[in-house]
Amino acid sequence: MTRATLSLTRACNNACVFCAQDGLPPLVEGEVPSQLAQLRAQGATELTFVGGEPTLREALAALVRLARDAGFERVGLQSNGRRLAEPALTKALADAGLTDVHLTVLGGDAAVHDYHSGVEGSFVALLAGIGVARAQGLQVVASTVVTRSNYRVLNALPALLLSRGVSAWQLTAPFIAGRAIAAMDRVVPRLALAVPYALHALDAATKQGLRSFAGGMPLCLLGPFAARALPSRPRAFAPPCEGCPARERCPGVDAVYLARFGPDELAAPAKAPLPPAAADAVSRLFTGPGEAWVPEHVSVPAPPAAVRAELADLGKGTPATAEVSMRERKSGEALRGLFPQLFKPKDG
Repeated sequence: MTRATLSLTRACNNACVFCAQDGLPPLVEGEVPSQLAQLRAQGATELTFVGGEPTLREALAALVRLARDAGFERVGLQSNGRRLAEPALTKALADAGLTDVHLTVLGGDAAVHDYHSGVEGSFVALLAGIGVARAQGLQVVASTVVTRSNYRVLNALPALLLSRGVSAWQLTAPFIAGRAIAAMDRVVPRLALAVPYALHALDAATKQGLRSFAGGMPLCLLGPFAARALPSRPRAFAPPCEGCPARERCPGVDAVYLARFGPDELAAPAKAPLPPAAADAVSRLFTGPGEAWVPEHVSVPAPPAAVRAELADLGKGTPATAEVSMRERKSGEALRGLFPQLFKPKDG
């Protein structure tokens, strides 16, 4: 079995802080029947409609029916789930032959999810959408992009997803593209900090009976969870990756990430990680991050080592504990006296 994807639109009713597609031009819509025929000729037996947000496409139910009539055994949507809360729409999709949905769930409560989606109320609508989809007999899987703001609270998700009837869950590293480029230091976590939390969450999911996978993370950081890694588009590699026995199937990391933080977190394992499990009906539902926009030239902030070196040049060598006693309090304005060079206006 092979699952293909077909993009229907780049329009979206969310504004995710990490959106990899932000910056892409509007999609030139093709002739769906001919696109479906081409995918079938290439051997695809299953299909996921992606976006943007495919539920914004007019006459979506008719397109689902076209896909089923073209011979696709299963047809799904990759969606933020908000419009699935509309019972008439979701019923029409199920009646047309929709079989599954791949949803983006960014946190275990509204505060976390809505911050990432950029839309207040999106978490409530998503949960309602899951309920309506399950009531229509659709299979639901969920993906969570691991960011600086949610990696410490990933453990809240397995129980929530199980309680809503979700079949499987994937944790994926953000792709540094689109909106995530400008917001990199706010959105993209250091892998060495975030991945251990992700592995704990994957382990918790397993113990609770929820199938779980990893996406877009270098295999050397996954350890025994490398067998959970789903195929992902290859990115960049560093000198520690040379000779790595897992190099051929490892997604690496973003080139922008390496330029920002360097390769110190990466290390080739002594032996090849366990091979991934063979793709099955559930793991095929995770169709990846889709298209991404990366400008020709990306301005990368100075790496931390360069920042530390710049601060050292200010010549402040006295420990802070010698300047303020445990019983003495000083205001933030007192920093001017302690570090005067930090407050000098920059030239120009």
